[in-house]
Amino acid sequence: MQYFPQFILMNNCFVRFSKHCLLFLCLFIPQTLFPQGRQENATLSGAVSDAAGKALSGVSVTINELHRNTITGEDGSFLFRNLPAGTYSVGITYIGYKQVVKKVTVQSNNTTRLAFRLEEDINHLNSVTVQGKSATRQAREQTIKAEVVDTRAIQHQPSSLIEVMNRSAGVRIRQTGGLGSAASLMLNGFQDKAIKYFKDGIPMDYLGAGYDITLVPVNMLVRVEIYKGVMPAALGADALGGGVNMVTKKPFAKYLDAAYEIASFNTHRVSLNGFYNDTARKIFVGADAFFNYSRNNYEVTAPVDHNGTLVDEKVKLFHSRFSNFYTEVYGGWMNTRWADELRIGVTGFLINRQNQFGASMKDVFGAAANKQYAVIPTLRYRKHLFNNKLFVDQFFVANTVHSRQTDTARGKYDWYGNFTPDNSRVGEITRQGTLSDIRFSYFTSRTNLSWQLNAANKLELNAVFSSMGREGSDPYGAKLRGSGTDILTLPAHYKKLVTALGLETRLAGNMLVNNLVVKYYYYQVNATDGDYAGNEQRYATSGSRMGVAEAIKFNVSPYAFFRLSGEAATRLPEQTEIFGDGNFQLSNFALKPERSLNFNLGYRIEKPQHYAVEANSFYRITRDMILNVPTNLIFLQHQNIQNVKGIGLETDATVNIFRWLKANGNFTYQDFRLFNTGFATTEGARLRNTPYFFANLGLNGYLSHVVSRCDKLQVYWFYTFVRQYYLSDIPKDMEPDGFLGLWGKAGFDAPNIIPSQQLHTAGFTYYPFNERLSIGFQVKNIFNKAVYDNFRIQNAGRSLHLKVGYLFR
Repeated sequence: MQYFPQFILMNNCFVRFSKHCLLFLCLFIPQTLFPQGRQENATLSGAVSDAAGKALSGVSVTINELHRNTITGEDGSFLFRNLPAGTYSVGITYIGYKQVVKKVTVQSNNTTRLAFRLEEDINHLNSVTVQGKSATRQAREQTIKAEVVDTRAIQHQPSSLIEVMNRSAGVRIRQTGGLGSAASLMLNGFQDKAIKYFKDGIPMDYLGAGYDITLVPVNMLVRVEIYKGVMPAALGADALGGGVNMVTKKPFAKYLDAAYEIASFNTHRVSLNGFYNDTARKIFVGADAFFNYSRNNYEVTAPVDHNGTLVDEKVKLFHSRFSNFYTEVYGGWMNTRWADELRIGVTGFLINRQNQFGASMKDVFGAAANKQYAVIPTLRYRKHLFNNKLFVDQFFVANTVHSRQTDTARGKYDWYGNFTPDNSRVGEITRQGTLSDIRFSYFTSRTNLSWQLNAANKLELNAVFSSMGREGSDPYGAKLRGSGTDILTLPAHYKKLVTALGLETRLAGNMLVNNLVVKYYYYQVNATDGDYAGNEQRYATSGSRMGVAEAIKFNVSPYAFFRLSGEAATRLPEQTEIFGDGNFQLSNFALKPERSLNFNLGYRIEKPQHYAVEANSFYRITRDMILNVPTNLIFLQHQNIQNVKGIGLETDATVNIFRWLKANGNFTYQDFRLFNTGFATTEGARLRNTPYFFANLGLNGYLSHVVSRCDKLQVYWFYTFVRQYYLSDIPKDMEPDGFLGLWGKAGFDAPNIIPSQQLHTAGFTYYPFNERLSIGFQVKNIFNKAVYDNFRIQNAGRSLHLKVGYLFR
């Protein structure tokens, strides 16, 4: 119990620290809210065009000192109203053009007009994160730590979102197979549902598996914001380890973008995005759609049964086909007197998945499959009020996600696809089989209010209410003993409310920025279930918690800053963790909320167009951590793992070697261990199924006029290393004895080891005429190495990918 007092002491110290910060802010705010006496009635307008004088729409225009930004209209114009009189830096950022910054002085009761002409930047592709104070760079440099992946820079590559995110420091995503298989994200030691997913700031629970990091094409996104530890108040979710916010394209001009990728293992990926608005830019309609298909029939080394003896042999997967279709049609009004945007959307998706194996590759299936589908209406309203001081953002969704599982093979398959009938069993996964039909219902309301008190202070309130339910049936499923009631027909309801109140204060001319966030959590579970013996179990529980977070950023110079953050956080279990998923995920209504205390300290320095270096350290101590663990060779269940603590360090560097060549690299080391387990064999053991060291290297080259005067070529190479880690908890004295475990051999048998892996990927993207047409080619896992991932499941070897895209305007 030596760490429990430490946890309590640190938690108390952190709460006292936050109270002092809050007291300081309360004393300081009155002096910062009202001293300037500046009238906020100046106007700044302007227009942006290219070198030939053609108006450019969709250009990002930012007033850096006020952190206000807008987008140019179809005629290239922009407008800022109600500005305080003063001198400001106005930044213009547009993909494919050089960034421009102008100093401008605006005066009360006057309108100042600017004109910008942008020059093409042939090297714009060499930036994974757009330079200048664009929305992407602002997200990366904000007080709260975030890795920002600008997907626009790689949208024409045949890369999956998982691969792109895995190239970031501190991020590991592990899959249980090929395209469409389940994925587990890990950030700084936290993993699975401890990390929250968002789509444009909205929690994604209501989308089921339809909009997932394994499925979404990179060209449908502007960027991905990966928050570690503390979360911004605007997201305001019950996440311990951070969150992933997928930011979709926000078009302001008519366009149609299409892409098609063909790859090994009969893989096909199609995406289509379109947008139309009227000439007054008041009414808009649009659609986003994508389709994924793969047989996933790659070669694996599997335990083949030879008369009761298991022998590892190379076989091809034969029952691993996956397909999904997703589309969102939306429309509404924007830039009206009563709304900045009123958007009505209808989303539909369908997923069909064959199951080759379960939680591990010990058992093989040849007929089991599952399906998920939904039709989802959404409503979102956004409006600036009171001279742009108050911003209101309201979102509603109510829908049902259907999940069906079929297991009625009446026999067993082997790894070569041979079927052996067995009339004593109904299914191949379990003897009793399944024909389940489960309906997961969702209602979500997200309210965000942001009040710009003045140029130095912003107050933000975010509230997310979710009500979820499960009902279904399974004629072959478990029944209550005595009554014979189908357990899936028993009612199960889960409600939760998460609110966050945040205050951002900018001091000493933006040299010091402070974010204070206070959170309130409430949850309620009402469910009836059956145990393994068929006895009825009722669960009725509720609770509430408080949380507090503090993040401080100190700007040493315009190009260097420190960040420090800490949080006492709570995470409420997710619906799928409590209800299961109707597939290989079992329910667990007894799950308790996770509690965590975490700290981050980081430093970043950058010399634009030359180099950027960042280092970040972190400390975590977590109680009742929820992990997804195998209950047997087939099924998984989320369970509370007692106590986990750990430290880590990650670094990231980017260097422009030449004008046309850029190098980047990062590494992450994290040491997360169990404590107070009560067992000598597990005390101090590393957290199971969790990589503790991984690194990335990359080279990107950019060439122009390769074949003609108009063409461009991007070539790249990526290398990934993951140090071996362990499937289960192992005694500390059996770990490799090299420095920090980074070399040497473990003192136990190989089946419990996920081996070290080294992967190479290379490719190119060619633009023959202009950037409207792109041709991308990529070779993944060049040396065809065996790739083992989540729970030692083998992923695909070498594969070839070709992607063609075209933009119509």
